Amino acid sequence: MEQSFDVLRDIALVMTAAGVAVAVMARLGQSAVMGYLLAGMVVGPFLLPALSVTHTEFIRRLADLGLILVLYSIGVEFGWHRFRRLGAVVIVIALAEVTILLAAGYAAARLLGWAPIDGIFLGAAISVTSSAVVVKMLRDSGRLDTPAGRLIVGTSIVEDFVAVILLTVLSGIAATGTASLVDVGELLVKIAMFAFATIVFGVLFVPRIMDIVARWGSQEASLVTSLALGFGLALVAHSLELSPAAGAFMIGAVLGDTRHARNLEQMVAPLRDVFAAVFFVSVGTLVDLTLVLAFIGPALVVTALFIVIKVLANAFATLLTGNSEDTALRVGLGMPSMGEFSVALAKTGADRGVVNPILYPVVTVTAVLTSFTYPYIFRAQDRAARFAAARSSRWVGPLTLQLRSLFGWMRLPRVAR
Repeated sequence: MEQSFDVLRDIALVMTAAGVAVAVMARLGQSAVMGYLLAGMVVGPFLLPALSVTHTEFIRRLADLGLILVLYSIGVEFGWHRFRRLGAVVIVIALAEVTILLAAGYAAARLLGWAPIDGIFLGAAISVTSSAVVVKMLRDSGRLDTPAGRLIVGTSIVEDFVAVILLTVLSGIAATGTASLVDVGELLVKIAMFAFATIVFGVLFVPRIMDIVARWGSQEASLVTSLALGFGLALVAHSLELSPAAGAFMIGAVLGDTRHARNLEQMVAPLRDVFAAVFFVSVGTLVDLTLVLAFIGPALVVTALFIVIKVLANAFATLLTGNSEDTALRVGLGMPSMGEFSVALAKTGADRGVVNPILYPVVTVTAVLTSFTYPYIFRAQDRAARFAAARSSRWVGPLTLQLRSLFGWMRLPRVAR
């Protein structure tokens, strides 16, 4: 009974802090994400222990559900037909920027005097974007359905799958000192089979299932059935050691192509917002200010590197895929928020004792710093676009044409407005 009361108290603390924070941020004209992170710091175990949550693991489990719901709802809004049109473009952007960030992270680690293995793990950690954070910012700003917004969402979803592959490879390196090509090959086969099975199941059965349920005349039944499909695919993805949230996004995208999409979107929205708040507050509870102060030097270096290279790499790759300079700049500025996979990648090396002990706390602090700086970078898109258009038209246009001529084999479609 006492434990049940503690859990209830924790939920009350989290929701109260989230409600106060989002109201204050709205009054100040700031991002709700920043408010949730600050609320998490307040109710976390480091700042005010007397008012902190006691079952942090339970809150983080709720946060995992929140991430699944966030990406599932984005899938419903996005629709598979849009993601299908973006497929080749976002794959090229994601692979290009991940490759660039891997190289940059390795180089930075070597400049900091770290070992080569530290550079590999650091490069992997800074190559991943937080899907939850970028999606939240896009929705709150009303830019989810813009050309840049669709590219950002699609690229971040591809990155989630790339992060799973990196995690598998680096886990092998951490455990045995080598990466098994067999394991990587098996994982790629799993991803391909999962995507194919999800699409086939979605096309053949999901519309029929939703049509049958809709005939019952119960919105509650439609909502519960759609969530059952979402969490069911997330469970399948987890059992295959893939990203559960990415699995939920895929079935959500299939549902987004049915005639029930708009109704489902409206019904899921309140539930999604509640769990999204829990997710971001949970991230805030991880912030230990003493840790931040202890590792602020190298963390600032990594943060600056991550933001600058992430923006440039995504903008560069977006340009090469045939999109306008304005769209490329907005995609670049919409991506520099370090993902939850980043911390997991760094933790893998730390747990096995194969990396410098400083790497994990530096990556954790960097993830926190980018979570706080990202809203300001995102909101600078309009000013940056105007600045670039006014001052760089003389050389950006010719440079873009030269780059595209060098990569003329890349006949990818421009994202429609």
